Amino acid sequence: MLSDSILIIFIALFTALLSEGFSWLLIYRTEKYKRLQAEIERQSKKIEKQKESLAETSDKNYKKKLERQEEKLKLNNRELSMVKMKSMFTISFAFMALLSMFNSM
Repeated sequence: MLSDSILIIFIALFTALLSEGFSWLLIYRTEKYKRLQAEIERQSKKIEKQKESLAETSDKNYKKKLERQEEKLKLNNRELSMVKMKSMFTISFAFMALLSMFNSM
């Protein structure tokens, strides 16, 4: 009973660490992820500054420019989500294989 509990805890810790390792390997260390993340942060700061100054002005061109910036931010967020989703499919497939292996134990 105790050995089964320890085995379950060990397997859970192992799979969590393996999942984080795969995520780092397939997502967070890639140049595309780093570039998109930096672009999103830069655009978010730029939009916040524009929104603060928007309260002072009522220029329609300025509002349209702000809307275009927000659209670019949405597109970058969508692209970042796609980068994450592709690797999550790979990770989920690997864990289904691990689950079937541990189920046969």
